[in-house]
Amino acid sequence: MNTKQIAPGYMVQLDGLRAIAVTMVVLFHWTPEVKQLALGGLGVQLFFVLSGYLITGILLEARTKAENITASKGQIVKSFYARRFLRIFPLYYLVIGLTFWLGSANIQLYLPWHLGYLTNIAIFMKSEWIGEASHLWSLAVEEQFYLLWPFVILFTPRRYLTATVIRFILLAPLFKLVCGYFELGGSRIGVLPISSFHYLGSGALLAILEKSSKYKNDIRWQDLVASRVKFSGIAGLLVFAILRIFPQLLKVNPSIPVLQEFAIISLFISLTMGAAYGYKGIAGRLLSAKPMVYIGQISYGLYLIHNFVPYFTSEFFQRTGIAASETFGPNGMLLIHTLVLLLVSAFFWHFFESKLNKYKKYFPYVKAEVKQKELATA
Repeated sequence: MNTKQIAPGYMVQLDGLRAIAVTMVVLFHWTPEVKQLALGGLGVQLFFVLSGYLITGILLEARTKAENITASKGQIVKSFYARRFLRIFPLYYLVIGLTFWLGSANIQLYLPWHLGYLTNIAIFMKSEWIGEASHLWSLAVEEQFYLLWPFVILFTPRRYLTATVIRFILLAPLFKLVCGYFELGGSRIGVLPISSFHYLGSGALLAILEKSSKYKNDIRWQDLVASRVKFSGIAGLLVFAILRIFPQLLKVNPSIPVLQEFAIISLFISLTMGAAYGYKGIAGRLLSAKPMVYIGQISYGLYLIHNFVPYFTSEFFQRTGIAASETFGPNGMLLIHTLVLLLVSAFFWHFFESKLNKYKKYFPYVKAEVKQKELATA
């Protein structure tokens, strides 16, 4: 990773990572071969790490600006939620409305839960997945995270911020170990927000580290951190590979699955930091390639609707009397689903999401007029 080229703003290779994450999730739900590899969970976990990293970085930048000019942090909170609303809510509720109208059984059955971003709670209480609407659990977790996180990052005294985030990270494995020991929570304990705190919190911890004054002002410290993160990523990959080759090790001790999760986190933190600063060589060209970046840009729509595509295409073929599986075969159906998913997601992005995103400029984290007033009185 190249820590010498630190540039604020848009980090193009992170969109490449998003593309990888959403591809893993989609293939997990669509293909039995990938499902056996359990890559879907990895895709969601990578999304969580990226969300924790990006959201925390944004909030810390806004906090620093506000503190430098003694502006209100309340303005940051209001703008944060307004911008999140514009980015997430419209497409989410549009898809919920369309799938309800088109006859999605599990959208209709659990509609109040979906409308309240409580799909994960519905799944937890039922203790089983809910078909084509199951994937909405992770969007519910992220939204619940957003309700809490701005207050943690903006109002925790800076000297306690790192320790506070570390405690959040440790809550997840502790919660899972306690629930496992006392046989609490059932088989879907992982959909609760606390179960993902270590993924979200680890991304946040990386952002806190990068925004610290020591990191910004000490190149040797930057290089040391980069090398340690890279080493931990390689170690995490090795541990994960060993546990994949010898899955029976996961049953030796309850702490081994926790070790696997932190191995995954180490790998994803390394990938996130590398992509944020820009990989060189083949990895950099892959993550920066226009198709990868574009898939990353429309990844929210891809994730949101991907589970509904096979559901509704199957219904369409049944109603038209076409034996799709026999006519097109598994590969043909995969191609059809992919084309439908890409076309619908691209349509949503160009004619809906991107247009709404333009209104974010009306909700700055620190208002320009506040800055100007402060400068005038300086």
